[in-house]
Parts: sequence; structure tokens; C-alpha cells
Amino acid sequence: MAKRTVTVNSSGRAAVAPDVVRLDLRVGHDADDVAAALAGASEGVARVGTVLRARNVANADIRTLDVTVSQRWDSTGAPVGFTAQQRLTVTARRIESVGTILEAAAAAVGNALLVDQVRLDVADRTDGLRQARDVAFADARDKAEQYAALSGARLGAVLEVAESGAVPMTAFASVAASRQASGGMPVETGDLDLTAGVTVTWELEAAE
Repeated sequence: MAKRTVTVNSSGRAAVAPDVVRLDLRVGHDADDVAAALAGASEGVARVGTVLRARNVANADIRTLDVTVSQRWDSTGAPVGFTAQQRLTVTARRIESVGTILEAAAAAVGNALLVDQVRLDVADRTDGLRQARDVAFADARDKAEQYAALSGARLGAVLEVAESGAVPMTAFASVAASRQASGGMPVETGDLDLTAGVTVTWELEAAE
């Protein structure tokens, strides 16, 4: 006779304090030809890199995401040149330094700098995800116990456990426009939610 089982899906969430900010930046340059556009964008990225390192951003925390070149057209549809852009992701490990980092980068290249995203993150998610898994499993057990009671049985051994998802929820930092006395733009961090999902199968035993 086949075993009676119950399988439930559940998720858990843990709130953690973000300790890093990921900046997605772009530096662009317009020129008459592709080579000049690329050279200008590279020069701008180099200037941004210099000011980032001067503000204690490590080399390992500055990474090129991609480089693109597109043709520009005027209002009549005639080609007028090219635009090259390089995208960087920068990890700021001192959250309070984000405003001054952005201001310094903008001062280095002016309007050639675009800020695509300012994202909160946690450098080490291990403890937060462990907490989220604890919550997910406890919730799964609670559901399974209810289903077991409804079916006139009780929970037996765990037969199978599978993680159905363990990812951080997207969170974006709010960068205020006003300056503080210390200089720079303050970043409002709040909390970051980490989530974990689990699917658990228990054996159902006859109720005593």
C-alpha cells in the first residue's frame, strides 16, 4: 500500500539592514565617428574611476558591465554621428559615502554621467537567508499539520525537502536631493527583505 503523504509549499522572509549600495552608472560621449566616441567614453570612465578610487572604492568593487555604440540622427533622419556608452556597476561599502561618490563622479564628467539605479544590498546574505529558511520551514510544518488533522492523520517523517527559491527582494535606495551639513546627498536605507521558498513532503501516519 502506498504511503499517504502531504506536500506543501511555503515561503519565509527576513528583514536585514543593508550594508552596501550597488550603483549602476553610464558614461557617454558623442562624436563624429565610432573611434572618437569610444575614446571619449573611455576617457570619461577613466576619470570616474579615478574619483571613485580616491574615495576608497576598491578596484574589485568597480566593474564594467558593457560598452555600446549607437548612431545619432537629426530631426530630418540624417546621420550626424555616434554615441558610445560604457556601463559600470560600483559597490559602495560605506552607505553614507554614496552621495559624495555620485557628486564626485558627476563633477568629473558632467552631464556625460547617467545614474541608472541605486540599489540596496547585503554583502553577506548567509544569516538573513538562514532566518528566512527557518521561517519558511516553520510555516510549511504549520500548514502540513493542519492538513494532516483535516485528513484524520498526524505528521510523520519528512520525506523530501526542496528549496523553491531563495532570492533577495528588489530594493532601491532613496537618494535625497538636499545636502546635509556633512555634504553629499543622504541615502535613506530602510530594511531589505530576503525571501526563501521551500517545498516539503511529510509522511502521514494514522492518528492515535
